[in-house]
Amino acid sequence: MLSVIVPMYNVRDYCTTTLKSLTFNARHDFEFIVVDDCSTDGTFEILQREIRKVPGGVLYQNPQNSGISSTRNAGLRMARGKYVAFLDGDDWFAPGYLNQLVGAIEQLGCDFVRTDHVRVVGKKREVVRSPQAVRNTLLAPIKSIMPVDASTMVDYPLVWAGIFNRELLARRGLLFFDEKLRTAEDRMWTWRLHLYAQSYAAVDLAGIFYRRDVSTSLTRIPDERQLDFMPCFDQVAQEVAAHPWGRHIMPKVIRTYCAMMAIHLDRADTYEDDVRALLKSRVAQALDRLPQRLLEQTLEEMGERRAGLINSVCDAAPAARPEGADVRLLPNNGRRAAWEARPGRPNQRQNPQNIRVTA
Repeated sequence: MLSVIVPMYNVRDYCTTTLKSLTFNARHDFEFIVVDDCSTDGTFEILQREIRKVPGGVLYQNPQNSGISSTRNAGLRMARGKYVAFLDGDDWFAPGYLNQLVGAIEQLGCDFVRTDHVRVVGKKREVVRSPQAVRNTLLAPIKSIMPVDASTMVDYPLVWAGIFNRELLARRGLLFFDEKLRTAEDRMWTWRLHLYAQSYAAVDLAGIFYRRDVSTSLTRIPDERQLDFMPCFDQVAQEVAAHPWGRHIMPKVIRTYCAMMAIHLDRADTYEDDVRALLKSRVAQALDRLPQRLLEQTLEEMGERRAGLINSVCDAAPAARPEGADVRLLPNNGRRAAWEARPGRPNQRQNPQNIRVTA
C-alpha cells in the first residue's frame, strides 16, 4: 500500500529517533526503505543494528556517495507500494500519522496530497501550514501555481510534507528526481507536479517533525552545491515556456527565480570566497538569459531591497549570452541605467550587507 523513502547521510545523532517513528507507524502493508548515502560518521552501523526493530524496514547502501536526488531515486526504484511518502534522516513522524495520510489520499482519490508540518528548532515546536487555504477539496495543481505576488504551493517544495500516488506519477514520468541537481531538486520536482499532474488536495495534518538548522543540512553547507537553484529554475523556465499555460505562468517563474537570487546574494558572505564570486557571475549570466521586459517588470514590483541586491551584480564582468538563449531586449548596462533612473529612487544604493531578505 505505502512505501516510505528515507535517505540517510551522516545523521548519527538523529537516525535512531527517525527509525523509532517508523516503528510507531508500521502496518502490515507499509514498507520503509532506508537508503544510506555512504555515511562517514557511523550512521550506517547504527542503521544496521536498528533496522531490525522496524517492521517492514529495508536497509540499502549506495555503492558510492551520490547525493539526495540519487539516494531518493534508489529508494523509489525499490518501492512496491501504490503510494509513496518521504522522510529525511534527521526528521520523524508522529505515531499513527501515516495511517491518517493514507486514509486522506484514499478518500480524496487524487494524484497527491500535501500536508502541514511541525518545524523544530531546539525545543521549540511550531506548526507551519501549507500555502493552500482550501482544504480537503480536489484541486487542479496548475491552478495553485499563481498568483505571482503571493506564496503558493510551488513555494512549499517540501516533498516529505505529503503523500503521492506512486503508480500514477510513474506512468506520467513525474516520479524521479533530477540527479544533476545537488540542491533545489525538491523545487524542480514540485514544479513538475503542478505543471503536469491532474489533481491534488491539501489537508489539515501536521504529523511530520522537521528539524531546522541541523549542521549537516545541505542548506548549511557553504559550497557550490548551493548554486544549483539556478540550473533548477533555468529548467523550470524552459518547461513553462513550452507549456500551454506558459505565458500566464512565466511571471511567477521569474519572480521566484529573482527572489531566490536575492536570498543567496544576501547571505553570500556565508559562502566560501570562490563560491561567492561564482554566485555573482552566474546570477549575472542568468539575468542575461531571462526575458528582459518581464525581468524589468519583476524587479520593479519586487521592491527596492531585493531589486537592489540583484542589480548589484551588474557591475561584475559582462555576462556571456549562451547560444540559443532569449534575445536580450536590454543589455546589462541598460538595465542598470533604467534602475538608477527610476523616479523616487535614492541616489545612494542601499548596502546589500545591511539588508535582510525573507522568502
